[in-house]
Amino acid sequence: MIFPALVYLCLLAACVTAEAASARPRVVIAHAAMNFRVAPLWVAEDQGFFTKYGIDPQIVFMRGGPTLLSGMMSGDIQIGWTASTIITPIAEGADFVIVAGFNNRVTDSLVVRPNIKRPEDLRGKRFGVQSIGGGGWLGSMLGLESLGLDPRRDDIRVLVVGDNTVRGQSLESGAIDATVLDGLFSRKAKARGLAVLADFSQANLPMMNHLVALRRSYLKSQPEVVENLLRALIEGLAFTWSPARKPAVLKSVMRRLRIADTELAEEGYQDLLGSGALEKKPYPSLEAMRNVQRLLANANPKIAAVKLEELVDRSIVRRLDESGFIDRLYRVYPPR
Repeated sequence: MIFPALVYLCLLAACVTAEAASARPRVVIAHAAMNFRVAPLWVAEDQGFFTKYGIDPQIVFMRGGPTLLSGMMSGDIQIGWTASTIITPIAEGADFVIVAGFNNRVTDSLVVRPNIKRPEDLRGKRFGVQSIGGGGWLGSMLGLESLGLDPRRDDIRVLVVGDNTVRGQSLESGAIDATVLDGLFSRKAKARGLAVLADFSQANLPMMNHLVALRRSYLKSQPEVVENLLRALIEGLAFTWSPARKPAVLKSVMRRLRIADTELAEEGYQDLLGSGALEKKPYPSLEAMRNVQRLLANANPKIAAVKLEELVDRSIVRRLDESGFIDRLYRVYPPR
């Protein structure tokens, strides 16, 4: 009689486990970026932090911000790890709200052909971007502005080329004269004889590029789910900042970015933390959104009417911070 009883107890335990798993809300989280700054999201998935806080996550990579935003508008995607260009659909009536900002300033580098020695040499040259109006374009425009350059006035021809890899190749082949590259890719370009004209991570140019956004209606109906999701992401952030957890972070990033070169991955990791590309406390930045609004309003006057104080909701991160949750994480995962 003992054996049947054990079988019954095992089956009962399996049913309870399955029921608990099904009770966790399924949340689709999408991202369009593929670089080291997405590390907190990937780490949260790989380390089981979403499960820890009662979330059943489905992480989806979308090829392009517009596709991601369309999925959010339809409701197929609940959470977007996206860029500040989300202000554009908001200006057209979308009910999105930003609840966290993991990267609140430009951290890329301006990489140029060897014959370009000064910012003024960019006049009349070809400048490659991934898309017009996207996050990379915004960072590029703020970077050029900080150097006293204006694409229209200075006849800088902005060309849609492709992602970091394609732009680096186009720069090397001479198809373009300049572009802004993520830290890892700028290092690779420099090693191939190209020049870094400016490191914008040292310029303090406010702009949100890796933010968490969702529909306001979802936040109202599922506030606990959203807070628990941010708990998981912030633990992923603290884990990423901790040198003791570097091997696990590199494993997560190398798998997603398909990097086999451990030395290159190490450089990318050091660049991620050394450049301040990630915030330690992911408050969304109003100042960063003001910069974005100013640039994008030139092409779409409706953007100028967006009330940023309503677009950016800092309350959840503030609540987690004031409760001591974030500081406790950094005691568990001591940062560099």
